[in-house]
Amino acid sequence: MRAGIGTQLMWDDHEFVVIAVDYRHALLRSLTEEFVREVVIEELLRMPDVVWRDVRPPSTEPTDLQLVAGLPEPERRTVELWIEQFEVVKRAVDAGSDVTPLLADVRAALRPHIEASTETIRRKFQRYLAEGVVGLIDKRRFNGRKPVIDARIAGALSDLAAAGVKRSSGTRTRTVDNVKWMLEEDFGEGVELPSDRTLYRLIAAHPTARKLNASARGRETAANKPGRAFGLHGSLRPGEHVQIDSTIIDVPSRLLDGRLNRAELTIIHDVATRSILAAMVRAIATNSADLAGVLARALTPYDLRPPGAREHRERMAATWAGQFMITQERLDEHRLAQPYIFPETITTDNGKIFRSRSFREGCARLGISLIFAAKETPTDKPHVERTFESMVTRFVQYLEGFTGGSVERRGREEPVGEVLALAQLQELLEDWVAIEWQNRTHDGLADPLLPGRHLTPNEMFRAYRRVAPEIHVPFGVDDFIGLLPAKTCTLQDYGINFKRRVYRSKRLPELRAAGAHGEGATRPCRIRYDPHNPLYIWIEHDGEFVPFRAAADLLDEPMGGDIWQESRAFGVDADRAVREDASQLADRMKRAQWVRPGKKRNRRVRAAEVDRDPMHYTSNAQTTAREESVNEAIGDEVIWERGGGFSLLTDDDGVWERLT
Repeated sequence: MRAGIGTQLMWDDHEFVVIAVDYRHALLRSLTEEFVREVVIEELLRMPDVVWRDVRPPSTEPTDLQLVAGLPEPERRTVELWIEQFEVVKRAVDAGSDVTPLLADVRAALRPHIEASTETIRRKFQRYLAEGVVGLIDKRRFNGRKPVIDARIAGALSDLAAAGVKRSSGTRTRTVDNVKWMLEEDFGEGVELPSDRTLYRLIAAHPTARKLNASARGRETAANKPGRAFGLHGSLRPGEHVQIDSTIIDVPSRLLDGRLNRAELTIIHDVATRSILAAMVRAIATNSADLAGVLARALTPYDLRPPGAREHRERMAATWAGQFMITQERLDEHRLAQPYIFPETITTDNGKIFRSRSFREGCARLGISLIFAAKETPTDKPHVERTFESMVTRFVQYLEGFTGGSVERRGREEPVGEVLALAQLQELLEDWVAIEWQNRTHDGLADPLLPGRHLTPNEMFRAYRRVAPEIHVPFGVDDFIGLLPAKTCTLQDYGINFKRRVYRSKRLPELRAAGAHGEGATRPCRIRYDPHNPLYIWIEHDGEFVPFRAAADLLDEPMGGDIWQESRAFGVDADRAVREDASQLADRMKRAQWVRPGKKRNRRVRAAEVDRDPMHYTSNAQTTAREESVNEAIGDEVIWERGGGFSLLTDDDGVWERLT
């Protein structure tokens, strides 16, 4: 690390040697040309194009201290013992002593710890003199033995991996057989193949061929990764970069008719604050109208939404939350603390709903720019993709009926009788976003100077507002309703019948008279509805939205929620069996009274059945029974008469066989 007389250096593409040095200047002589240059030492040391020769080791090579410190504890102690003894030997040899007795002394000193011959100690000492500490460290630690792969075998493995990106996964045996057949077809007997065990090791070490027996989905995802290095996609302020996406969640939900169906989740995610601006679940594939509903939730704060949201949540909670229900006041505190962020740009994938004309025109009217990710490249919107994974681990897997994500992770006895209805799942999802997600520290919001300190999305939003305050004007009630899905219904005398509910309003007579030629005439009307707020619908009339409220039901009465909660606790399978049996019997009862028009044979058949019925007061069997005496049963023998008050009990039912 010190330069003096005779030190060589390169400066301005010339090789120099130092020939004189004083307290301030250095005299350099060129090795290629005949000239001498005098330079100030302080200036020479600060020039970036000066390269010193034989002064310091290359920075890419680790120092001796780093090598020793990085070794495992037993090996590090052994190396330190060798260094301690060889330093003594080196000083003695430099002083003129013979090396042979010194090495014998080293063997005797190391015998309690290391057993080595004199020749082994001599070789280690020579390596220590030539290489330093590196000569005492096992070379296999830095240059481990790696299998040498024939270029033709490596090429065959690469070709198989490229061809198997979209094929089903197999075992390693299939890969080994395919390699053998491919090499035999291309090179004949010219390739000397190693053993199968060696081929297994080569396949396991190959970067792409080792995935042929792994997950097919993971293999295709890895193949879709771009060839460039991944970069950071940040945002300078809230709303500058927002991402939206949909996915199927692995939990069933109950539809309006009681059937089970998997729900589809759509979220809008802000990159700067990691906030979930809106989240909505649908039982069917999300369409453009549903996307408009998600935008309506993102652009309208919770306290500015139409009436019925709080009331609907209380009705839902009364039937399923029970003692775990959070009070509306505590929930409002968290929901009102959610940040309102207006998105400037939205990044989406290439799904049909996101490229639909209605969604693009809607975003254009709102002043929102759309950015479409590259095809099959989820890394263009990594934040929302990672959010889906977090929602599964923090929220979805705790729900009743969670399927585990795959067949091999699904339990056989997963309870599905207590799964949530779609409206209940939506309410629980919004509660979870407001309470847990927005108030839980996020790894992507780490302090650069204190990486162990993380912020929550709400805290990050407040920090942005203190530094760069902005006013994002939210949507009002009418704007929210205008983004909701629309449908044409008929205005009846009693109101509107929509999705098995009846909606009424005091302005019903006025709306029925408007646009109708006669008082009381039915007419079609266009309504707006919120899929997750069934208490209200709105009719477009004369530039305003007239609210219609659902008619009162049992949930509005005392203990109404308890009644429906207990009704769902009964055995569903038993109820279904009773319903089917009753339906079949009712059909046969009505069938017995049916007479085909124009046919009198059925009447005669009915009359004959009545005559055979001993319980019928006009039957011939009853008259005969009065005239003829019935023989008493002998002993324990009981004779059952075939007949009864109903003609439905025939041999087809198996009743007679069970009774006799």
